Amino acid sequence: MKQNQLTISRFRVAHDKQQLESDVIAVEEPLQILLEQKNKSHAFSISMRTPGNDVQLTYGLLFCEGVIHCATDILSIDTSNFKGEMEANIVTVKLSNKVSLDLSNQKRSHPSYSGCGFCGKTSLKALELAPSRSPRIIKTPISNLLIKQLRAQLALQDLFSNTGGSHVAGLIYEVENKFEIKHSPFFEDVGRHNALDKLIGHELQTNDLTQSGILLLSGRIGFELVQKAIVAGFSTIVALGAPSSLAMQAAKQFDITLIGFAKDNDFNLYSAAD
Repeated sequence: MKQNQLTISRFRVAHDKQQLESDVIAVEEPLQILLEQKNKSHAFSISMRTPGNDVQLTYGLLFCEGVIHCATDILSIDTSNFKGEMEANIVTVKLSNKVSLDLSNQKRSHPSYSGCGFCGKTSLKALELAPSRSPRIIKTPISNLLIKQLRAQLALQDLFSNTGGSHVAGLIYEVENKFEIKHSPFFEDVGRHNALDKLIGHELQTNDLTQSGILLLSGRIGFELVQKAIVAGFSTIVALGAPSSLAMQAAKQFDITLIGFAKDNDFNLYSAAD
């Protein structure tokens, strides 16, 4: 079984009858991120996440939190492998000396959980929006047919299709005025913000967040997801769920095209760049 999935036994109860069956559930475990610089070590955070793509998650989280600004700000990441497994789910990040390490706004008073991107923040200043990439505006029109195709891609993701218990974040690349759905990256996690951090980390490492496209999300649109999209320079968000009031406010403030309740034949447009 894959490290992000676990086979268990459970009872299926229907019409007052019980039947013992096997099932597959998504794994959730803690990940501690330690930062090292100039021979000093700092405990950055403990986050609940689905194991897998921890390097991308670390890049994305540190970028969205403003600790790093480009992939080269990280010299190395040690995943603490021990007998082929993660030892205590710890990653140690060695930062370049050029990074100005100020954790006063990033400190958390308790661990963050998979459903919360800002749990434990000790300062409201940590919620301020600070774009670090110019928005990459897409030029290709979005149609109902495209939305239907994007929904189909979400259903194909491995962890979700096996467990039904994960969130998905994907970037549908726009190349020469068309969308390259089959070649677009997708990442999964029990936490929707973790899935997006993994995607952002991947894009930061792969092309320095220069690729334009549609940010595709499987769940509801919370403020923290729009905030991460703004920081990373994504200009268009399509999600299956509803936006919160603060998410919609942020999207309008930063001219983000925000689409929610995306279905096969219709969707809701909450905010548009043009």
